[in-house]
Amino acid sequence: METEHIVADLIYDLSELDDDIREAAREELVAIGEPAIPQLVEALADNLGDVVEQATDVLAAIGEPAIPALIDEMAIAERYHALAIGDVLSRIGEPAVPVLVEALSDKLNEEFREYAARALNLMGGAAIRAIPALIEALSDPSDDVRSYVAYTFSKMEGAAVDAVPALIEALADESEEVRNHVAFALEKIGTPEAKQALETLNANP
Repeated sequence: METEHIVADLIYDLSELDDDIREAAREELVAIGEPAIPQLVEALADNLGDVVEQATDVLAAIGEPAIPALIDEMAIAERYHALAIGDVLSRIGEPAVPVLVEALSDKLNEEFREYAARALNLMGGAAIRAIPALIEALSDPSDDVRSYVAYTFSKMEGAAVDAVPALIEALADESEEVRNHVAFALEKIGTPEAKQALETLNANP
């Protein structure tokens, strides 16, 4: 209980205007580590942008131990809270890829899949291990999921070569936004097959 009070006070200090106070609070929270995670995850729902930004920094610094609490909360959180959680997971990077891949395959929760796709998109090249799951997600029922997935491939550029066949198929997607992101991804990947597909597309608009 004493630790909870200490953490609560430090999280309150994250809203202080004094840079030194905020920095000291961040350092102490990182040093506390795992015991501070539940309250920090809750703080990501704060109405004050500064608190969310500072809590994001702390959780990203704590890193991998925060992943289970973050992904569990992202599945049930309100949208703005879930997006803040996704931002943290993207900053933790490669260690968070497996749980985001699992979320991307959650058939019952479309928003959860979208949040996972957004987090992987923010991760960019660090999400390379997710390529097989991202290829599968190009056929997700959600336009938003498919759009973020295609945009993620554009950030990976040549590392996403395995996605080219699926991306070429996705040039016929029903969503114009998805098609635009797919074309951009093929342009950035730049294999001969990708270039040929874009040439054919441009020749038959």
